Amino acid sequence: MAEGTKQDLKVVGNSSCAGGQYRRVKITGECTIAGNVECEKFSCTGDATVHGNLQTEELSMTGDMQITGDVEAKKIRGKGDLAIDSRICGEDVSFSGNLEVQGDCESGFLEVYGGIQIQGLLSAERLQLRMLGPCQAREIGGGDLDVKRSKGTIWKQLFGQDSSVVLHAELIEGDVVSLDYTKAGVVRGKDVVIGPGCEIERLEYWGKVEVHPEASVKEQIYLKERA
Repeated sequence: MAEGTKQDLKVVGNSSCAGGQYRRVKITGECTIAGNVECEKFSCTGDATVHGNLQTEELSMTGDMQITGDVEAKKIRGKGDLAIDSRICGEDVSFSGNLEVQGDCESGFLEVYGGIQIQGLLSAERLQLRMLGPCQAREIGGGDLDVKRSKGTIWKQLFGQDSSVVLHAELIEGDVVSLDYTKAGVVRGKDVVIGPGCEIERLEYWGKVEVHPEASVKEQIYLKERA
């Protein structure tokens, strides 16, 4: 489809349609799209399923969304539940809710308030995770990695409510790493802060390190050079 002939796709209510190349896609309600989608902007308020890949400049969603293929977007803004059966690549991602990715998650800037379930590698130049629920990633790598419980979770703790709001990962590696309430096999970084509630099997660093009294680190290794 030529650039000048791309049409907008607008869905209101309950509908299904075919994939394709569009200028803008706007869904208000429930929609199932069969096939790959390429567009400048994809926005959804409600419930959407894409049976294929989604490639867009900007993805905006509020509600529930599932993509069975890959997601590539420069900018992602979302609230709700986003489930991706393959991988996601986004330059600027800010999400509130639950993010599930069966493959890898790659981002320049990734900000999540809620929970994440990443079955593959989570890679971000800058990660800011504020946990509201259980979080898991097989491996996490990047530049500046900042993981904490959200203030909402802290209020629950003050009122004596049980919480399993913890990040689980096999490996976490970055230049600057700051972790709270994290259980990991290996944490590796230049400057590392291990905060309260952390349980780390092995900590490797080549700059500065801080370990909170309420954290557990079984093995701590200073590296003269980066591994």
